[in-house]
Amino acid sequence: MSSDAQGDRPTGNDVIAQYIRLFKDAYVWTNEHTDPNLNYPMVIRPEASVDMPSVTRALAKDFAEFVANTDCLPGCCFPIAREVSYVLFQLRIPHAVTIGDIELADKYYVGLSKESLIKELDAGYVIHDDESGRPASAPANSHAWITLENGQIIDATILASQHRKGGGPPLAFADVFYYFGRPNSPNMRRVPFMTGFAYHYNVLTNRFDKMGPTYLSWYDEHFRFMEFMDHACEQ
Repeated sequence: MSSDAQGDRPTGNDVIAQYIRLFKDAYVWTNEHTDPNLNYPMVIRPEASVDMPSVTRALAKDFAEFVANTDCLPGCCFPIAREVSYVLFQLRIPHAVTIGDIELADKYYVGLSKESLIKELDAGYVIHDDESGRPASAPANSHAWITLENGQIIDATILASQHRKGGGPPLAFADVFYYFGRPNSPNMRRVPFMTGFAYHYNVLTNRFDKMGPTYLSWYDEHFRFMEFMDHACEQ
C-alpha cells in the first residue's frame, strides 16, 4: 500500500527523524570518501524552531526578483541551492548543502547510487560548453537541496520539475519550495548521499568555469557563517 494512503502516511516528525539518521550517515560517508575540510560539521538540533512558511515567503520574494518564472528552475538545482543558502544567511538559519536522490511514486528522481557517485568524484570536473559556448561543468547525475539544522529540508526545484511535466502555467513562487510536511505536497522520501561542498568542489568547480568564482566564494562565506552561528549558540 502506498505511504500516501490514509493512515499509512508517516507523520512529519517520523519523516524528519528518519531523514536525520540518513543525513548523519551521509555526513560520515562524505568524510570517508572526500576531504572533510569541505564538509562543515553541522550539529543537527531537532528542537530548533524554524518557521517554514516565513522562510518560504522570504525565498519566494527573493527568487521573484531574478527568475522569470518557476519553469526556469528544473535542471538548475546546484546554483539554485546556492541562492537558497544566501537567503538563509540573511535569516540566520544554519544549514548544509546536501547531495542525493528522491524516491518518487514510480521511480527515483535521478537514479543515483554510491557507485555512480564515486565514479563522478573520481572523474572530477569534466569541462563542457554550455548553450552560449562558455565553459561549464558537464551535466551532473545527482540532485542538490538544503538541510536545515533541525532536520527540515528545502528543495527549490523538485516541485517545479514535477509540475512542468504536466503542462499548464508555471507554479507561483510561493508554491515552489518543498519541505517536509508542506501542505498539499506529495510525500517524497529523501535519500541523502553527501553533505557539504565536496561534490560541488570536485565535480562542478573549476576556475575557468563560469560558476567557478561564484562557487568558491560561496564555500568560504558558508563556513564563516556557520562558525559565526555556532559561536553565537555557545554564548
